[in-house]
Amino acid sequence: MNAATLLTRLYPPAVRERWGEDIRHEVSASGIRSWPDALAGAARLWLHPGDWPETFTGQTRRVLTVALFTLTAATGLLLRSTEPSTTLTADIHHPATSLWLAPLLLGIGLAAPLPPLSGAALRSMTAAAARTLAAPTAAVVALCLTAWSGMTEHLTGFVDAAAVTYYWLTLGFVALRLCVLVARIARSAALPTTRRLSTALLHIGTGLTLAAGQNLLAVVRTAPRPGSLTQTLALGLLAATAISAGHDLRQKRA
Repeated sequence: MNAATLLTRLYPPAVRERWGEDIRHEVSASGIRSWPDALAGAARLWLHPGDWPETFTGQTRRVLTVALFTLTAATGLLLRSTEPSTTLTADIHHPATSLWLAPLLLGIGLAAPLPPLSGAALRSMTAAAARTLAAPTAAVVALCLTAWSGMTEHLTGFVDAAAVTYYWLTLGFVALRLCVLVARIARSAALPTTRRLSTALLHIGTGLTLAAGQNLLAVVRTAPRPGSLTQTLALGLLAATAISAGHDLRQKRA
């Protein structure tokens, strides 16, 4: 795969379907000097879903639903990388540091596609879920069995590094397959309305902003660590992405 094709695939699906060949040809003809503009163009379009064309009814809502859950999965992996954390918690015993989770969960609930109320459709979706999640479930079971056996406590050197790598690959694989499942369900489920999607994005952005703010406050009060700073910047970037897309949808709808 050449650079022009790879950069073209970064654009939203509807844009690729409508102008993908033109974008690829232009990037290929212009060479490396066009790469920054192509990246910036893809990012700008993802932040302004109201500007996307539609090759079929509901395409924008379907893509945004999947993108929203992909953003949530990325957030989960990011937060897992720094656990345990006293700055960002997620339990009722620490309400102050768990506040960021409330708007995030509300946003996820608003964006969830609703399954159709028919037996055949539900059976089809159940079968799709079983096929999609079979491999990640097996990977998680293997991971849990290894942890429960106590073997990980005695690993050193290369074997320990391999075990840690397997752990993170498993989490990433699970997150990927869950996003694939949402994409498959969205083909036949009742998608959220544009208003619900914009509200969901704004709620998720609010939750991520709170999380980034809590992290930043902790960094200011204590000695800054590269991991905390990186997490704060990543959370801020994800929050800005969600809020920008949510505002754009709301303005276009108005």
